[in-house]
Amino acid sequence: MKRDRLVLLLAGAVLVAAFGGIAGTHELHRRFPLLLGLYGAAFAAYLVALRVAFTARRPGRFLPVVMLVVAVIARVMLIPAKPDLSTDIYRYAWEGRVVLSGANPFATPPADTSLAPLRDDDYPLINHRDLATIYPPLAQGVFALAAWLHPGVITLKAVLVLFDLATLVALVFLLRARGRPPTHALVYAWSPLVILETAHSGHMDAVGVFFLVLGITLLARRPNAGFAALGASFLAKYITVILLPFLVARRHWRGIVIVTVIAVAGYAPFFDAGPRLVESLRVYSGTWWFNGPPFMSLAGWLGDPLLSRRLLAGAGAAFALAAAFRERDVARYTYLVVGCWLLLAPTVYPWYVTWMVPFLCLYPNRAWIAFTALVMMSYRVWGEYDASGAWVLPTRWLALEYVPFYGLLLVEGLRRRPAHG
Repeated sequence: MKRDRLVLLLAGAVLVAAFGGIAGTHELHRRFPLLLGLYGAAFAAYLVALRVAFTARRPGRFLPVVMLVVAVIARVMLIPAKPDLSTDIYRYAWEGRVVLSGANPFATPPADTSLAPLRDDDYPLINHRDLATIYPPLAQGVFALAAWLHPGVITLKAVLVLFDLATLVALVFLLRARGRPPTHALVYAWSPLVILETAHSGHMDAVGVFFLVLGITLLARRPNAGFAALGASFLAKYITVILLPFLVARRHWRGIVIVTVIAVAGYAPFFDAGPRLVESLRVYSGTWWFNGPPFMSLAGWLGDPLLSRRLLAGAGAAFALAAAFRERDVARYTYLVVGCWLLLAPTVYPWYVTWMVPFLCLYPNRAWIAFTALVMMSYRVWGEYDASGAWVLPTRWLALEYVPFYGLLLVEGLRRRPAHG
């Protein structure tokens, strides 16, 4: 037991030191080898800590306390760091100011001259300034709250980290409700991917993930509150729509009504945008792609990107329907369908993978845990972008990212396959 405590403390120290290095690195997106080195050190410490968490017979209070302290320190130290692996948070901060000004971010893109008085020094960092927002109403509310507290990305990152840590608390309750050791929440608490994408880059996925985990946690004892949380998750990011087949298959009609009412109520203040309410969403779903090998391969083979999107969407929908009728556990269903979405999506940014991490606390999977490290390879795209202006990840980096993942996924599938005879 003393040895486990020492190992856990050392692993926590390495994790914090690695993120300290990331926090102190200027223009991290242009220093890819250093990013991989520091992230690799954090991930190695993470794997050591996972072994302790999953093999400790009587962890007592020590392990949970260390888990929480390290999780908080690693996140807090990254909040002041410049988010230079992604510019999304500058868009969030902008839209928070737009909402506070009384304008409709679904109707008015950043480039609109009517919003010129809101522009500040961060305006040039806003991506896709010609498009109105793609982020749903609850996300807009979070952006506006942070802007009201104090304009700027640091306050917004701090708010997102609070949602992230709230997810950890919800996971502890979910694990306890299912008779699992709460220390298994370390899968999420110390996940280098979650820490980096939330506390450093400030991705708003933390809001949607929190309400998704909260909803699943509440469904067993307080179903109406659980459905309400799922509706809130949809209003933070549309991914929660994957639960619709499950609700239909299990005849949760009240749940469907609750989620629908919450979704409509959330959008009501923005209805004056008219058709523009979903215009940017159509652009994203119809034209954007990045780091999705199945889509890239299929589109190259068929020569028709739109048909490829439809075929993959159809395959994903068929899988979700089959899983909805086969799986009675909403958590396992969500785990399987989120995994399917990540495997088939035309666009797979690293922060998308954070949606899978909470479910690895319940269903540990070596392949998906490894992918939370391998997906860092996709940040090599910055080097290509600086050199050529093309946002395309070279094939060799895709291979380094996905070949080990697919191999591990196959091995895990064969290992878990029930024996016959």
